[in-house]
Amino acid sequence: MVYAETMELQSPLSFKTAPPNVEDLPRTRFREPRNLPYKNAPGFMASLYYWWWAFLRRNTAYKRTCRQRGGGRLHWLYQDFGNVFGKDFMSWWSRHQKLFAERIEPNQLDRAYGVSYWLDPRKSFNQIQEEIKALHMRAHALMPKCSSKIISSAKYPIYTNVSSHTLYKTLKIWDLHLMHPNVSAYDLGILAGFKPNLMPATKYGETRTQLARQVKEHNKKAKISIANQTNRYLRTARQYIENVGKGEFPKAEKR
Repeated sequence: MVYAETMELQSPLSFKTAPPNVEDLPRTRFREPRNLPYKNAPGFMASLYYWWWAFLRRNTAYKRTCRQRGGGRLHWLYQDFGNVFGKDFMSWWSRHQKLFAERIEPNQLDRAYGVSYWLDPRKSFNQIQEEIKALHMRAHALMPKCSSKIISSAKYPIYTNVSSHTLYKTLKIWDLHLMHPNVSAYDLGILAGFKPNLMPATKYGETRTQLARQVKEHNKKAKISIANQTNRYLRTARQYIENVGKGEFPKAEKR
């Protein structure tokens, strides 16, 4: 990472995964946004940081803390995240994005390999990019080999990578469950858009023939499969919602 000393420009924030500011992506190391959760979804919904905000809004204890303006069990989390129900996501993000940005700690500077680079604005962007790349490779050649995984320095690092489509589906099923608490797992899956592989009933409505018994057994298994999928999503959603109230997302250890 190159840091410029300037009186007019502020170094851009660095993130481990693409931020929701789609229009700013060309100025970051993320040249393309993550995949959208569904066709024509708003661009910010591709970012894991949007889903952090969305799942935190489902945490009952945090809802109570927001209603009490910071009072309650999660007051410590409120000091950082504030009222997630106050405005839309992008307004919230503009004030809280530093929570997820990488930080330079003093102990990191001791291990850093410094290089100097004078930015000449008269050069083309491609030329500047190639020069910086060469400096980066030179610094890597000086570094000792290390196989350990790079740990994020953000105050709230992303726990693991999950696709926006999976997070969208998980939250959709959870919200449907809250709207229809007495609906079976199978029917909940159907409401969420799952397509069971059901066989049509026999032509004349027989119930005791071998074919009828096969159809009945097949459809039973198909419905169980949908119910099991739905229950897995619900278990995952509960863990995401519980752990996001602990400052960890997306974290679900038991599926």
